[in-house]
Amino acid sequence: MSLRDRAKNVMSNFDATKDDINGYEGLPAGDYHMAVEAVQRTDYDQLSVKAQVIEGDNTGRIEFVNIGLDEVTSTGKPLPDFVIDRNIKTVARLAAVLGVAVTDDAWDDMGIMVHEFSEAVGKQFQMKLKLRENKKNPQYPYKEYEFEEIKQDPFETNDTPEVSDDDVPF
Repeated sequence: MSLRDRAKNVMSNFDATKDDINGYEGLPAGDYHMAVEAVQRTDYDQLSVKAQVIEGDNTGRIEFVNIGLDEVTSTGKPLPDFVIDRNIKTVARLAAVLGVAVTDDAWDDMGIMVHEFSEAVGKQFQMKLKLRENKKNPQYPYKEYEFEEIKQDPFETNDTPEVSDDDVPF
């Protein structure tokens, strides 16, 4: 893509007279084939899975799937049960899709959770992203995720038999 083409693409969604030049533009809603690049603990004590789109129009773009397991907000107000439950289900689903075994201890310690998820670096998965309006901060819509396992190609196996010289008849 030439610089001219890139400028046209950027300017199609940017008003130079009023839009923030440093704003992060996340992925649009859609289905994505992703690969885990990194796993870390955020400054807000969340599990952060950095994943890159590896197929399609948005190839190369990054999504940070940040999942908090706090039971209270930063102001000390209790989070609704449905929010906590959804976050637990999100962690469990992502773990299942990536083949990560989450131990009981990980639910009590974000450091352990991050360590266990670090085994997923390099693994691929399918992500469905839905966006909902955030009335308080419209530039940061609410994100809803669904994850699916990428099925292994049945013709690409690691079950190749080993053959030694003793197995060869001549």
